Amino acid sequence: MVTGRDLREQSKNLNVLYAEDEDILRESMQTTLKKIFKNAYVTSNGQEAFEIYKKEDIDIVITDINMPIMDGVELINNIYKYEQENTMVVVLSAHNESRLLSTLINLGVDSFLNKPLDKQRMINSLYKVCKIVNDRKLLIEYETKLEDELDSIERKNKVLEGKLNQLAHQTNKNIVQKEVAKEVVSISNYFTTLLADDKDELEDLSIELANFIAMMFQGEELNEDYLYKLANSYKKYATILNTYLEFYDVATFLNDFSESMLNQQEKFMKDLNQTGIYFESLQFTLENYRQNVWQKEAKNPRFYNASLINDIQLIIDFLEDKEIQNSEIEFF
Repeated sequence: MVTGRDLREQSKNLNVLYAEDEDILRESMQTTLKKIFKNAYVTSNGQEAFEIYKKEDIDIVITDINMPIMDGVELINNIYKYEQENTMVVVLSAHNESRLLSTLINLGVDSFLNKPLDKQRMINSLYKVCKIVNDRKLLIEYETKLEDELDSIERKNKVLEGKLNQLAHQTNKNIVQKEVAKEVVSISNYFTTLLADDKDELEDLSIELANFIAMMFQGEELNEDYLYKLANSYKKYATILNTYLEFYDVATFLNDFSESMLNQQEKFMKDLNQTGIYFESLQFTLENYRQNVWQKEAKNPRFYNASLINDIQLIIDFLEDKEIQNSEIEFF
């Protein structure tokens, strides 16, 4: 048997709208509904009920049939025309209103309760209706999460595709020349100079940047304060790199990049999804750089410097609306 506690578990996060013109029944039900639902909106006629329905986020409508100004049948019709899929409707009916049941069934009413109300039947009926609403919400939440994950996967695939194109381009153009190999000996001991505190701070900045970039795909309106914080994170990254001679070039580009972001705010905000794809690509390269150069002892750290600088320059050109040159890589 379904208990009041069972019902409360299903109804506590839902909003209900109750329309009833009988004062005694309305007041009694209002007290009960406010105890078990998150919000309970109560009115004495269908017209007021419909106005509340349009303004509030209503999950369940409980309505009498015979009411002044607008009766229950007209109210249900209006609700279904306005938004049929997301609202469950429970009808309270007296025995002399049985002639309307076929009409209500054809409208798609979800549940019926006879007057005078039986407490257990009401609990059973509301429990079933609330569970359907919650199941629908869970399904929508799951579908939304799945869509977000698919979007993320699609963006990562674009980034990876761009990286493969870049690698092929660098190989074909012999970006890593024999002269670079000669310099390996002179920088092979760079790893012993890296400070543990700097490594930890770069790791924290990497997480911070990833969170900032994820915000570009969440559909929220970003402001100047957000852009300043993002640019400042890159500037902090550059400040750490600038203390090491081997990474001076990367530090310079990152610092210029942070300034370019602030100077090109309009372009940055114009199409956040496209901007986000560019920045996600840079984050992929930056994290690859940190892992291989700062966490592992790369044989040739300057190889990673060149890849990172190339990505930074691409985004600077994007923000400044420069045409991509033949010698550069077009990712997307």
